[in-house]
Amino acid sequence: MSIIDKIFNYSEDYRYKTWKIFGIKFSVVKKYNSKKINIYEEIKKHEIISFDIFDTLLIRPYVKPTDLFLHIEKLYKIKGFHKNRILAEKSARGKYIDKEEVTLNQIYEEIDEKYKPFKEIEIELEERILTIHKENKEIYDYVLSLGKKIIIASDMYLPKNVIEKILIKNNYTNYYKLYLSSDLMLTKASGNLYKYIIEDLKVEPSSIMHIGDNFHSDFNNPKLYGIDSVYIEKIIDTFLENNIRAKKLLNENKNNIGISIMLGISAFSCLNNFNKNENKENNYWRNFGFVYGGPAVFSYMNWLKKQIIKDNINEVLFVARDGYSLKKVFDLIKPESVKTHYIYAPRIIYYLITLDFDMHFKYYPIESFELIKSVIEYYKDKDEYLQKNTPKITSATQGYKFILSNIEIYKKLAKLEYQNYREYINSIDINGSKIAIVDTCSFFISSQRLVSLFLGKENIIGYYWYSLLKENQNYRIKSFQKIKKHLFIEWNLMEFFMTSPEPPIKNIVDSKPLYHIPNKYEEKRMDIYPYVSDGIVEFFKIAKNCFRELELFINYKEIVKWINMLACIPREYDKKYIKNIKHNWSVANNKYIPLIQRWFIKESGKKYYLFSFIPFLRKEKFTGGEIKYYLFSFIPIMKIKTIENKRKYYLFMIFNILTIK
Repeated sequence: MSIIDKIFNYSEDYRYKTWKIFGIKFSVVKKYNSKKINIYEEIKKHEIISFDIFDTLLIRPYVKPTDLFLHIEKLYKIKGFHKNRILAEKSARGKYIDKEEVTLNQIYEEIDEKYKPFKEIEIELEERILTIHKENKEIYDYVLSLGKKIIIASDMYLPKNVIEKILIKNNYTNYYKLYLSSDLMLTKASGNLYKYIIEDLKVEPSSIMHIGDNFHSDFNNPKLYGIDSVYIEKIIDTFLENNIRAKKLLNENKNNIGISIMLGISAFSCLNNFNKNENKENNYWRNFGFVYGGPAVFSYMNWLKKQIIKDNINEVLFVARDGYSLKKVFDLIKPESVKTHYIYAPRIIYYLITLDFDMHFKYYPIESFELIKSVIEYYKDKDEYLQKNTPKITSATQGYKFILSNIEIYKKLAKLEYQNYREYINSIDINGSKIAIVDTCSFFISSQRLVSLFLGKENIIGYYWYSLLKENQNYRIKSFQKIKKHLFIEWNLMEFFMTSPEPPIKNIVDSKPLYHIPNKYEEKRMDIYPYVSDGIVEFFKIAKNCFRELELFINYKEIVKWINMLACIPREYDKKYIKNIKHNWSVANNKYIPLIQRWFIKESGKKYYLFSFIPFLRKEKFTGGEIKYYLFSFIPIMKIKTIENKRKYYLFMIFNILTIK
């Protein structure tokens, strides 16, 4: 051992990190990290590999296992079931204190009479929602490929025949034996199940390796009996540890089954190494779409399906560009009799055809200038008189007066645009008697108004996440969000989740979209959005696979809370990617702002002067809660971040030198 090693030494086991500095030992408790060992190499050293079931081979898409009872309560409107089911299990364990485990029958003996019929429903729901842990299934299959013997050991009150059925359904087969606490009345928690396994198999304990998610039952206890063990953290714990937004949302919404399911499915992102050969940024955007966009699109499309069935809709038009991912998800759940289309109906075409700016003047005067300017610029080169006489307008009123003074010329040109768009509509082959048009947010329902010019407004109903218009203004509309006001801190995020990898649309030519030349912001968004959309669709597929037609209670309120949590809590890791994404908010496609604007906007700033004239120190405060200090106004020296109940200090904006709780 070198002198350096004698003075400074570092060692690590499953629970502790230990440093020796000048002969003095310093130890800190740490969580076991299964990645410290090569599990595949360890498997080769053992004859028998034992697996835990719940949160190891199989996952429940809830934050807590008992949330399944809460789900039953909501599904069947049976008030008090969640609480009574938990108390019944506690009562049964107290009654059969001489036994290490209780059975489901014994639990339901202790429950109120009105809840007894729900025993079979509980079993049915467990069978339905339990799904494969992808990474651990790969390990399971690897063990089989080596010809090793697999056993499965679980502490569980469900009957053995039910567990066997669930394992087969999820393709966990060819195991040697299943050891279940409810069958043997012995548990891993006590350690007696491991003793029984050794005696039953008649093998040396060292020939067995057990894999599980409970540090006490699956990691420590088998070691006491000479069995090697590997601890794999629950994916929900990993997710909550690494996503402070999820943890905060959960703490603020106790017993909200929609949020439990939303975060439970979002935790699958811990297993979503979609493409290990893909670069980090692409996988980041897949997971971003999965965790944040997935629940939003899922909830909206789930609502839409109910609405179109209720309204007897037989054809659905998804408006470009916001309808791109919406259609991809809806097509996976729509009734077979319903046709869907992705259509181009940009608002600029509506105004080119109608020359109707009254509502804009009344409700959105700021955008009226850009809108009228775009119409004037578009028509300028289509008529000789306009080419010579169109002014460079400085106000919406000036532009509108010019249009009115030359209205016959504009009407003639508008008629040509009308015929052009008619050809496009005819090319889509829309023939339903009851038609829906789907968009995200709309102030003036311009896309619905445009399509109604050709299909008749009495045949069309518009579905929106929300619209500021009332539903009785001659056009039939319905909103997912019931409140007629903006609830999102950053609506840009919602449009980003539901958009498409296309540039802004200029017009329709020969029944095809004519795009604006994309600038660098559009090119970046177009580059990453396919990965966002992949994540959104993957979230939906997992939700559908787990729950099929069951109501998940993820409504607009849950989504608003989740997306607002994203907007309010910036992380440096997210900033690294999101800072490069800009969102266009103008009809002229020339005004771009950060996707999450509040993360990058300075709230206030102060300068401190030495001798009253030398700018010695500059302080910048950001909306997201960060404070930055610059020496002589340009040298970065300190950053302070406040997250939940922690304040972190970074020297030179990089090195975390102090954390105060």
